[in-house]
Amino acid sequence: MIALCNSYSYLELYNDDRAIIPKGYSKIYSSPVKGMDNKFQVYTKGSIGVINFRGSTAKKSSWMENLHSALIPVDDTIKIQEKIFFYKFGEDTASGVHCGFALGLAYLHEELIEQINALNKNGIKNIILTGHSQGGAIALLTRAYLEYSTNGILSKENKYKVYTFGQPMIGNIEFVREYNTKFCSNEMSFSMINSADVVPKMPLSYNDSTFLRDNLIDLLSKEKEFDRNQMLKDGLMILFEKKLNAMAEKFGQSVNKQIERELGNIELPNPKNEINYSQICNIIMLPPPDYPLELKDSSLLNDSTFLATHPKDQNGIFQDKSVYKKTPMSLNHKPYNYYTSVLKVYFPKEYEKVDPKLF
Repeated sequence: MIALCNSYSYLELYNDDRAIIPKGYSKIYSSPVKGMDNKFQVYTKGSIGVINFRGSTAKKSSWMENLHSALIPVDDTIKIQEKIFFYKFGEDTASGVHCGFALGLAYLHEELIEQINALNKNGIKNIILTGHSQGGAIALLTRAYLEYSTNGILSKENKYKVYTFGQPMIGNIEFVREYNTKFCSNEMSFSMINSADVVPKMPLSYNDSTFLRDNLIDLLSKEKEFDRNQMLKDGLMILFEKKLNAMAEKFGQSVNKQIERELGNIELPNPKNEINYSQICNIIMLPPPDYPLELKDSSLLNDSTFLATHPKDQNGIFQDKSVYKKTPMSLNHKPYNYYTSVLKVYFPKEYEKVDPKLF
């Protein structure tokens, strides 16, 4: 599944993803771009279908989707222009889900249902939902949507399984508790996370008002240049402490106005008065990529005083790790590095053959 998730990266980098698609899988459909730069692919392999949601892109609207992290009710409606998206993600009325990801699914749901029906017509009832990052978040939310919102629309014989990679959190503790009971306890949903990746820990509480002033407000300004890598570096998705719920709600309204400027009128449910995100269960931790160590100052290798006072370990690595550059945070989140981490842990022979080992 993580190899399939890298299709989007390969298409962006090389305009060709054949090198990364696993043997036996055929891509039968790629959706048009919808809403906030969302799309999905459909693959088949024998009697199995796969729906692969794309993660965040460099477009501002895509990151607005991430940032629109107010919790909305689990059972409500979203109106886009004149169309109404009736959704239900669970039974517990105390549950709340990520507004931005719910909105992303609202744009995709009609196309998604059409493609699942198309798989069914070809005799495919076993369907895997997958995605990296934002795509993984939408995959998880889609699983709940398919359970609670598609009775009479899709075949009851369909069986869904979820594999996600490096996704942010999608709901509060009540939602997660119900999701875990329904889908994780029977081992039908799994999430793989790089232990050094910060995105799966987001949205977090946040209490630094200078961060809000210097970063979030800049993003909301149309005049400011948008830089996804800088946002990851600065941790721009981090939110606020519970005591700042009012500020978070105001920020959500600002994000919504930005989205409406690009996409037109949107009517969202009233947000819940909380920021109480929790991680889905069945998390499998992966090791971070092995990035080569690089000295902050390479000239130190010719400095006899430095070498005399900085011993190395048996592998020739300086024991004082502060002399090395830090690995950029965004690199731990890249889908290709999730792919090679999976290979290293579970398919070591294939890992030895793969080149490059990391991006």
